[in-house]
Amino acid sequence: DPHRWLAETKWLCEEVKERERKEKKLQCYLLQSREQLKHFTQMKEAEHQHLFKQIEKQEKLLEEVHREKR
Repeated sequence: DPHRWLAETKWLCEEVKERERKEKKLQCYLLQSREQLKHFTQMKEAEHQHLFKQIEKQEKLLEEVHREKR
């Protein structure tokens, strides 16, 4: 039946288009998530470096205090 075949073909085309839209949306979401992860990772790294520098300063101050006590 040609009418049925045409209807099924149209339905399949719509299904393919819908899946392509969903895939594109998911790819965008994935890219955004990767960028966010990269950003948060950089922020954490910067925070760790800052804290490490603070620890080094505290250690130097502690050494100075010990030297002054002697």
